Amino acid sequence: MSTAFSTDISGQYMEVKIEPPTNYAPPVLSIRQQSGTFQLHADPEQLAEVEYAIRTYLDSIRYPETPDQQMILHAEHDIAIEEEIA
Repeated sequence: MSTAFSTDISGQYMEVKIEPPTNYAPPVLSIRQQSGTFQLHADPEQLAEVEYAIRTYLDSIRYPETPDQQMILHAEHDIAIEEEIA
């Protein structure tokens, strides 16, 4: 079965939640906005794929001037080690 849905919700308030699985249905990703609610019934592995795709996209649009907190932590750690050695 192949179905496509498209709606533009940019600029609208939205509420996103995951409804836990039941004995009869898998978890449900629910996205509610002014024009209605979209529900995606999916296995946890499929929800993980959706999460990975969203995270990969958001990481790709990160601005270069936004500091990476892990890099800052490593730099501070390296400076502390150099100060102790000196």
